[in-house]
Amino acid sequence: MLGPGVVYLALLSGAAVLTGGLAGYAWHHREEPGATPLAAAMVAVTAWTATEILGLSQTGGSHLFWERLQWTAIAVVPLLFFLFMLDFTGYGWVLSPKYLPFFFLVPAVTIVLAWTNPSSHLMWADSTHLPTADLTMLALDFGPWFWVYVAYAYTILTVGFVLLLRLVATSNYLYLDQTTLVVVGLLAPLLCNVASSFVLIPQQGLDLTPLGFTVTGVAFGNALFRYRLFDLLPATRRLGRQAALVDLNDGVVIVDTDRQVLYLNPAAGKILDRNPEAALGEPADELADTDQLDFGATDRLAELSLGGRTYEVETAPITDRRGTEVGHTILLYDVTERTHREAELRAQRDRYRRLERINTVIREVNQALVGATTVAELQRAVVETLATPGLYDDVWISITASDGPPVRMTASRNGPEPVDSEKLPAPLESAEVSGTLGEATPTDPDIIADGDHDLADGGDWATVGLVYGRTVYGAMALHTDREEGFGEREREVLDELGETIGHALTAIERTHLLLSDSRVEVALQSTDDDALLVALADETGTTWTLDGLVPATEGDLLAYCSTDVDVTDADEADADKTDTEETRSDGTDTDAACVEAAATHPGVSDVRELATDGGTTLEIRAESGILAHPLLEFGANVTDATASDGRCQLSAELAPDANVRAVVDRVQEAFPGTELLAKREVEPTDRDAIPDGTDMTDRQREALEAAFRAGYFEWPRDSNAEEVAESLDISSPTLHSHLRKAEDRLLTEFFEE
Repeated sequence: MLGPGVVYLALLSGAAVLTGGLAGYAWHHREEPGATPLAAAMVAVTAWTATEILGLSQTGGSHLFWERLQWTAIAVVPLLFFLFMLDFTGYGWVLSPKYLPFFFLVPAVTIVLAWTNPSSHLMWADSTHLPTADLTMLALDFGPWFWVYVAYAYTILTVGFVLLLRLVATSNYLYLDQTTLVVVGLLAPLLCNVASSFVLIPQQGLDLTPLGFTVTGVAFGNALFRYRLFDLLPATRRLGRQAALVDLNDGVVIVDTDRQVLYLNPAAGKILDRNPEAALGEPADELADTDQLDFGATDRLAELSLGGRTYEVETAPITDRRGTEVGHTILLYDVTERTHREAELRAQRDRYRRLERINTVIREVNQALVGATTVAELQRAVVETLATPGLYDDVWISITASDGPPVRMTASRNGPEPVDSEKLPAPLESAEVSGTLGEATPTDPDIIADGDHDLADGGDWATVGLVYGRTVYGAMALHTDREEGFGEREREVLDELGETIGHALTAIERTHLLLSDSRVEVALQSTDDDALLVALADETGTTWTLDGLVPATEGDLLAYCSTDVDVTDADEADADKTDTEETRSDGTDTDAACVEAAATHPGVSDVRELATDGGTTLEIRAESGILAHPLLEFGANVTDATASDGRCQLSAELAPDANVRAVVDRVQEAFPGTELLAKREVEPTDRDAIPDGTDMTDRQREALEAAFRAGYFEWPRDSNAEEVAESLDISSPTLHSHLRKAEDRLLTEFFEE
């Protein structure tokens, strides 16, 4: 039968194995909160138990040596368990580098005094060896520092136990099993130590504390393996909550019932531009406008604007265990980007709706243009349709060829209201109308005082050129007081509308000229060298005639000019006329010089000499520089033009309602050396009864006339199809298509009539 001493040693050995195994397991999980101090505590406990075993087999000084070595472990065991409990309960932040050395002060002094006890006798005053049946016990008469150490050890362990109990209570007993096992594992050796220190057992010198660590090993083993101590560590939950508050990008503010600030997380401090620590105790209304907050609601309907950003606010009450309200949590969510996106989506939706309205109005304008037969009808139809509440509150249109004043209408709930005004608005007076859209601000006081709307309040003006090709008929001005003004897409649509109106004006002028019972014929004379025929007559000393005009692409004109005299022969017969002509009579190619003179004329882009039986005929492509250019802007039909002796006489027919003064002014603006010789009303001639191919399209008529003027229908041909197509800047197949269709319609009309 085993004696008591052997059983005691066996229990100590088992305790050492258990605590040593726990030390290894804790160290393996040292990255978890509390694992490192637990591993250190288990190592210290194992050392305590091992030195106890070794000391029991010694006597005399050897036994005292193992006692001193044992105290090296005993001194730090309570502190290491205390550190574990701090980490376990989530209070590890207390162990900052600034305060941690103070916790080790008492253990360090204890270790030093234990090794120097023979000279100080502060740890124990005397020691006695008590032999038993199997072992030798060492009874110590403890000195004053021993009791200081005991008070220190029991105090920190008591604090640790309180933290454990508080954890159980505050976590709604979520961690009751783990905490109970930890408490049992620590309380067992503590009670054994109390019994041994205060000699509450029969055998003096017997230390039961290492045996208590056997219970510690069993309890902690269950906590670690059965209840997953490190997997479900309470500190993780507490630290996670703290980290969530500290690292949360949203602001968190905690206030009491008096709206005094109790806590600000760093994000809230940044949002409110306050130091979180300095803001403690401040009234919440000094940080933000709390009048916008409803502390009784828990939704996110409230918003705050702080520092140019928008925050959605959510409040939640804080209650104690009895349900009494003790404060509020205020959450600030930064919704600036979302607000901006929502604003952009609303603006985009409004733009689409506005464009839809604009497109609807433009379609109505196009329908009105189709029905307009006079310039006055067109003007009124355009402004009447465009003057729409919420879109354009003031619309003006001014057409240069019209005898009347600009037409103006303002938008109202009862529909467009006409406003009489002889004066153009500032945008129309100052805008350079060139077929593109521009903006101006009304500054003329007459405009502000005129009409029902006070334009001084702001808004935007847009000016739109009424153009067809390079022909400019006038301009239109629109005013809106919309906050967003005129958008880019809207400006493009209005620009296209200006071209559509210009096209309609051209059609009206041509229709009037073709269908009216009478026409206005004007005779002009020009001595301006910038006029092409005048320049050619001066250059060659012969008479030049304008045989025909054909519109080409991009607003250019094809002018067919001829002289009945061979230029070379004329120069040789008249060699003494000018020094220049004397130079040309020495055998140089004067036809080529004539082509060069036409090609270098301002506005001319291409010149081609056409083959003729006699005289000289030129096909000239020009974007300007021809006296007929400004006349064609008003839909005039140039019937005759001849130049000789430095002057050109031109006749043109205008629609009966055309503004002759405006037409002449436009010609004189381009060619100042031009004067009006005569203006008379004429009746249609017999020539007008000839089939005119009114069923042809503009392109077909132009292709037919260009081919005729270029001698395409002569035999042999003076120009082939490729040359005519090149003059019109179209492909040869396109030219043939236009010619065949034009010939078919012209012949059909001729024979049917």
